[in-house]
Amino acid sequence: MAEKVEVVDEVKKVFCSYIGLSFSLFLSSLPKHSIPLLHTLQSHLSQAQDQLSQLRSRRQEDSKANARVVEIFATHRNAWQAEEKRLLRQIDAAAEEIARLRARVEELESGEGESNAKVEELEKEVGERDEMIRFMSRKVEEEGLGAWSCRDYGVDQVDSKFWQDVQYESLETMYDTKHFVTRRESPWKVDGDSAGVSPKLKLLEQELLNLEKIGKSDLSKVPSLMRKQAKRYQTLSGKIDDLCRRIQENNPCEPTLSTEFKTQRQTEFLLEAFRLQQRASETGQKLTLLQTEIGKNHHMDEFGGGQAALATRRCFDSIRNNLKEIQRNLEIWLARIIGDLEGILARDGASRVREYYISRYPFIQ
Repeated sequence: MAEKVEVVDEVKKVFCSYIGLSFSLFLSSLPKHSIPLLHTLQSHLSQAQDQLSQLRSRRQEDSKANARVVEIFATHRNAWQAEEKRLLRQIDAAAEEIARLRARVEELESGEGESNAKVEELEKEVGERDEMIRFMSRKVEEEGLGAWSCRDYGVDQVDSKFWQDVQYESLETMYDTKHFVTRRESPWKVDGDSAGVSPKLKLLEQELLNLEKIGKSDLSKVPSLMRKQAKRYQTLSGKIDDLCRRIQENNPCEPTLSTEFKTQRQTEFLLEAFRLQQRASETGQKLTLLQTEIGKNHHMDEFGGGQAALATRRCFDSIRNNLKEIQRNLEIWLARIIGDLEGILARDGASRVREYYISRYPFIQ
């Protein structure tokens, strides 16, 4: 054992001697200018060690900063996820609301046509009511019958001077209509021939043709005005014929029809008759202007003389008288139709007429 220790010590001494000898040989082999270079290398080594220590410290700081950032993100991640879920729920709710609103818009658009139709119907009814009141007021003012309104509508207030051959029951006995008898044919069952309008129109057409043959050299505008006036009477007569036909198709005396329906139909026919009466009045005003123009033309022809001028004047007079007869027959025809319709409404009861208007126009007091 002691020998082994001695051997080990001896080996250590030999090894140390070897290292010392090797280092001495190395130093002796170095050039002379390597000593200062050693100091430079030592300084570079120390600088490298300093930089390495700085990099290590920075790396530690960066690691701490990264850990802090990760901690911050981890802290806010739950809040962000909760906000994301809330926004997704809002998006879903908004999508459902949009779908509901679109369905509502489609429903409103589908009902828009029906609403527009109802609005147009109400506007038409209001216009008819206003127009009928205006026509009735104008008729009362022209005939001098005093104030007349739908509330005071009665038999005594609708008597027409053109339709006095019909006997009506009083309001007290109007519900018993078995003994209601007319003495002549209802005016809405009379056509243009029976009213004396169509024959007059045919005669007027023939007279206008004769005037064209006689007054070919006449440069005035009277023949053209007469032709236009004849066209107006033909059109008006056709409209009255059509009204009478429709009234006859909807017979007001038909017992199977309800009172409300008959009242509504007769009121519509009465309103249309008032419109035609107003148009006939306007046509009569144009006839007055035409007569004035004919008078001026006669005054100018007095200076011309001659057989042709005399024949033309006679033709003018005949046409003028014929136009006046047509105007008078149309007015009487319309007045009888209006009087008959008013009598039917009065016979059925003024209270029912009033209830009809209040039911259709609830805003009327």
